[in-house]
Amino acid sequence: MTELPTSLDLDHPARHPGFASGTAVWLFRHGEVHADWQGKAYGGEDVPLSETGERDTRDVAAAFAALRPALVLSSTLRRARVLGEALSAATGAPLELDAGLVEIARGRWQGLAVADLWRDHADDVAAFYADPWGWGRHGGETDRDVLARAWPALERAVKRSAGGTLFVAAHYNVIRVLLARALGVPPQHSFRMRVDLSAICRLRDGPHGWVLERANVRRPDGHAP
Repeated sequence: MTELPTSLDLDHPARHPGFASGTAVWLFRHGEVHADWQGKAYGGEDVPLSETGERDTRDVAAAFAALRPALVLSSTLRRARVLGEALSAATGAPLELDAGLVEIARGRWQGLAVADLWRDHADDVAAFYADPWGWGRHGGETDRDVLARAWPALERAVKRSAGGTLFVAAHYNVIRVLLARALGVPPQHSFRMRVDLSAICRLRDGPHGWVLERANVRRPDGHAP
C-alpha cells in the first residue's frame, strides 16, 4: 500500500491548505495522440503522439525555455514523457519521471471508442461523471485512486522546489484531479475545468493557500498561441 503524507486527506476532497512554499507549479498537458487512438478512452495505455502532437510539444518547450524551473516532473507514459524531456532540454532543469502521474486507468473501458461507450454503457458513464470520486464499477480508477498516487508526487516536488518554479508534464485527468484538490472543487464539478491538449495551468502555493494564476494557456504570458 502507498504511504501517503499526512497533508492529504482522502476522505474529504476539500481545498488543500497548501505549504506556503511560494512555488509556482506549471501543469502541462501532453499533445495530440496518434490518429489510431483519437476518440478512444485510451486512459493508461502508453500511446504515441501524432505529428501535430510532436510539433506542439516542441513549440511549448520553446515557449517556456526562459523560465528555468528547479525541476521538471513527468509521467512515465511516453506522450507526457517526451514533453518532460523537451522541457528539460529547453530549460536545463533536471527531469524526474514518476509513475504516480500516469493517466487514469479505464478498466474495461480502456481502448474503447468514446462514442461506443456512450451508446452501450450510457448509464455507467453518467454514473462515473456524477461520482468520479467513488464510482468504479468498470474496474478502472476513481479520482480518489488518482489523487492517492499523484498528490504525493506533486507534494514532494513542490517542497523540493520551494520558492522557485516546478514544471509537471502529465495528463488531463491527473491535472483535473490535482487542480480540484488544490482549489477545493467538488470532484463531480471538476470536469468544468478546461485543459486542452498541449495547454498549461499554473498554480501558486501562496501564503494563504493555492491560487490558480493561469488556466488553459500555451505561453507563460497567459496568451493563446
